[in-house]
Amino acid sequence: MKNNTSNSLYPAIAKSMLGRYAVYATNLVSMMVLARIFTPQDFGTVAAITVFCALFQLMAEAGLGPAIINVENLSCSDRNGIFGLTLCAGIALALIFAALAPAFLLFYGLPRVDEVVPYIALTLFFFAASTVPNALLLRDKAFFRIAYAGLIAEIVSTSAVIGLSQLIEPLHALAAKSAFSAVCIFLATWYFSEGTEFGRPMPGKKFSAIKPILGFTSYQLGFNFINFFSRNLDNILVGKYMGATALGNYDKAYQLMKYPLMLLTFAMTPAIQPVIRKHAGDREKVEAIHRDFTLKLSLVGAAAGLGMFFLSDWIILIALGEQWLDVAPIIRILAIAIPVQVILSTSGSFFQAMNRADLLFISGTLSAVVMVSAIIFGITAQDINLLCWCLVGAFHINFVQAYYFMYRKVFFAPLSRYLVRMLPATGVVLGMICYSFVDGV
Repeated sequence: MKNNTSNSLYPAIAKSMLGRYAVYATNLVSMMVLARIFTPQDFGTVAAITVFCALFQLMAEAGLGPAIINVENLSCSDRNGIFGLTLCAGIALALIFAALAPAFLLFYGLPRVDEVVPYIALTLFFFAASTVPNALLLRDKAFFRIAYAGLIAEIVSTSAVIGLSQLIEPLHALAAKSAFSAVCIFLATWYFSEGTEFGRPMPGKKFSAIKPILGFTSYQLGFNFINFFSRNLDNILVGKYMGATALGNYDKAYQLMKYPLMLLTFAMTPAIQPVIRKHAGDREKVEAIHRDFTLKLSLVGAAAGLGMFFLSDWIILIALGEQWLDVAPIIRILAIAIPVQVILSTSGSFFQAMNRADLLFISGTLSAVVMVSAIIFGITAQDINLLCWCLVGAFHINFVQAYYFMYRKVFFAPLSRYLVRMLPATGVVLGMICYSFVDGV
């Protein structure tokens, strides 16, 4: 049975990765082009509002995606009712977001930050509209169709931004990118969802269809909220206390650091829950698959972190250009956290597949406390490098507590046996830390 699970998991992961890689490659090319057209201040101003858009996206999605993936049956009327509810939620949240433009301007004190809000509000509506069709595609493991949607969105949005930059002010052109992307993703995923098990959704009025999955979605939504603040508070506070240029540099460094995560785990995680959920009743077999999977992942993650650590200058020159070289020290520090983040990024999918969204919520709460404490300490010192070191420490602390819950409460297996298998990656991390202090990074 273990082999059967492995045989279904790894091909699904391969399909997910292959599709995502095409999107990520296009994203990288887009970033390389746009980084040479727009300034760090432009990117920082847009990023300041995008952070709050992510918060509203959590409210729009409300944990429905994973819940739909796990549900056994969904009638047409229920499917349409949930879809109709997401459309109404999207309209309401977009209007609220647009109305908050003066508040964002007051909070940040950054000039022109309110001009970005209308574009992001439009993005928010189409993100909400995409929730159900995207979940239906994920449930059916239609990773290539999802990839096509992402590829179309990236090409269209980047082309539109480049064209608009010649016609309107750069800030408005850059802000419009997310809106173009969200529209394309919605249209593509909605069209492709026709061939899924539950079919293409149409707007419906049966909003009560959400009741049977509220138990799952409430924990998932709670975790998403907590995870948002622990992962985005740094951007909010850097923008508020250090300015748009500092936020632009920090955001680009973090974005580059995330590329190995995107290539290694973000491309894999959509495949994990749909496959593992079918074997949720057999803890030992799922644990064995998890142990084997994350060991391989840790070794690849260690190699990726090591490469980014030593090649940061070249990566910046190729990806962003000379005007972004101030980002290099930030990337070197953040690269130390890549191995542990690569593994930790997959943990949520296993909690979800084993129907333990409650434990995911508890672990997420503890993670938030650790991350927020680290961020506040770094921001108080007004030192980006110190902030990054605090984040590296926080990621490792959260790795230990997350896997404590997984092994003691989900797999009912000793955590020590798992941690021993992480020793090779641990050695690489310790080596990078020692080199950093010797070299004065």
